[in-house]
Amino acid sequence: MRALSSHAAVIALGFAALGVAALKLLGGADWTPLALFAAALIVTELVEDADRIRTREPSDFEPFRVASALHIAAAIVLGPWSAALLAGGSAFGVRRLRDRSLGTVSFEAATVTLGTLAGGYAFLAAGGHTGSIELLGDLGPVAAVAVVYLTIRTTLLQVVAAREAFQPDFAAGAGEAALGAAIALFATGHAWNLVALVPVALVVHVAYTRLARVRRETLHALETFANIVDERDPSTYQHSIRVARSVDRLARSLGLPFSDIDRLRWAARLHDLGKVAVDASLLRKEGRLDGAEWAAMRRHPRLSARLMQRFEFAAGQARAVEFHHERYDGQGYYGIEGSALPLASHFLIVADSFDAMTTERPFRPALSREEALAEIERNSGTQFHPTVARAFVALERGYDAAALLTADELAQLRDAAIPYRLPVIPGARDVRDRPELIAIAGVTLALVAAAFGQLELVYAGAAVGLVGLLLYVRRRSGVARLTQTMLDAVGRAQTREDSFDELTSVLERACGATWSGLIDWEEDGLGGTVSRERGTDGPHLAVLTSWLVREAESGETLLSAGGFELQHDGVVVALPLRRENSALVGFLVLAVPRRLPGQVELALAEAADELAPALAGRPESGAAALRIAGTIVQAAN
Repeated sequence: MRALSSHAAVIALGFAALGVAALKLLGGADWTPLALFAAALIVTELVEDADRIRTREPSDFEPFRVASALHIAAAIVLGPWSAALLAGGSAFGVRRLRDRSLGTVSFEAATVTLGTLAGGYAFLAAGGHTGSIELLGDLGPVAAVAVVYLTIRTTLLQVVAAREAFQPDFAAGAGEAALGAAIALFATGHAWNLVALVPVALVVHVAYTRLARVRRETLHALETFANIVDERDPSTYQHSIRVARSVDRLARSLGLPFSDIDRLRWAARLHDLGKVAVDASLLRKEGRLDGAEWAAMRRHPRLSARLMQRFEFAAGQARAVEFHHERYDGQGYYGIEGSALPLASHFLIVADSFDAMTTERPFRPALSREEALAEIERNSGTQFHPTVARAFVALERGYDAAALLTADELAQLRDAAIPYRLPVIPGARDVRDRPELIAIAGVTLALVAAAFGQLELVYAGAAVGLVGLLLYVRRRSGVARLTQTMLDAVGRAQTREDSFDELTSVLERACGATWSGLIDWEEDGLGGTVSRERGTDGPHLAVLTSWLVREAESGETLLSAGGFELQHDGVVVALPLRRENSALVGFLVLAVPRRLPGQVELALAEAADELAPALAGRPESGAAALRIAGTIVQAAN
């Protein structure tokens, strides 16, 4: 009800503004720029609205919108009211022609109307003048109109309409603002200049559209792959589709943000990709699996995560998919405690288990729906997350899941995915660790100042550039010294163990490492063991192994993860150890209180090829590992 009232208020306010703008236009206007902007917006809306198909992709990809740039430019050239009328009128008229929902189109039109109107007044309040723009003097007013417009648009479309956290796309927004300023510069020179610039803007839009299409086609290819996996076993035909539907319904009933619902749905759709490496005879076997067969089956969640990690738009779901056979009490495939599992995993666990129980398998008959729901209730708090299990059972029995949970439980579920949505914003630490950026910024400032004849700024830019250069030379010198110290340390050692001890002693002094571990990696890339360690404050081995499996093939010279992902205070860093043939045979892992100093990161990256031969062991083959795992399982049974 509150969401509906918010929508209604936005629509009412937006259309009231459109009415006032229309009345003001009757009082007189310069029709040439008005007509050209109207034509440009209609063409742009036609082109862009054709690409507004909701694909439900599990990504944060935000398209670049030429229409937004035109709204900003119109606010500068035409003034707040005329620009608002064109923005809202073109959005409503064109989008409604495509038979889209009246309520949705009205809300979107009201959003751009209010954003453009407020942006136009922000331009005037910051010292700008309608129909005039000059650089550099009007940079402040241009920034004001862009910030206000984009903030209102993002707030209304993301927070009010989509129930998302406020998460603007800074790159797309900056591009739209810059293009809007360029259009305004052209249009204030002569209104017909706008005609020459719009095709260029549409070319940019086409490039973004093609990028989105490639992402969409790749995702559909993965979906086809998932269908093929389901079809290998007649008893699990369309299993991933049913699990995805269950997860989607549960997430919607709990009022999760739409982007999180999409991520959950695709995680469910792709959760069994790893079964492609499991022999089909095992999937259809009627009897009990023996030790080696069970060990092979247990590999598939980790392999699914490894496959998904290779795709940027699906990588965010890899961790949840890897843990879809874990238990809340930590007795699952990989022994991960329930508190260390992401919320998405708990959704997958209950939906996957329910579909498995209600589907006939070669080794057992199917349970009825009510029997399966009773089993979920019985195992709530041991196998299943209590809150998620209670909501799932209520929904399957036809009740309102959200109504049966307390406000605190709902808030906990809705907030659980926020850490995955928060953007990473560069800070002062990033600038300090890359002094070359300071040097480049100083030189750039000096050159721009010289172009405008600002001698004081030329000197200031040159000074900043010189400071950055000196810091860069100092940093490179420190990296070279640390690199040589590490190489000397392993060079003195006689054994692999001595090399590890000598090297970690150096790193403890350089970065304050509280724990160091040497991981021998299995040939199948799905696990490893700690062969040597220093300190006691290391991450849980099962969680560490899961992270290494997902990131091993990322191509990064140095892997790093925060405490949230590994359930460990501080930061964990891993240096992949490879042989001359590029085969991954292990990792050097460090637990540090905070992010590694920049020179330590560089030194480790530069010395990696020389350190690997001294630290790399000879792990057992994947077949041997499976035989050992099979023996352990048989002994347990």
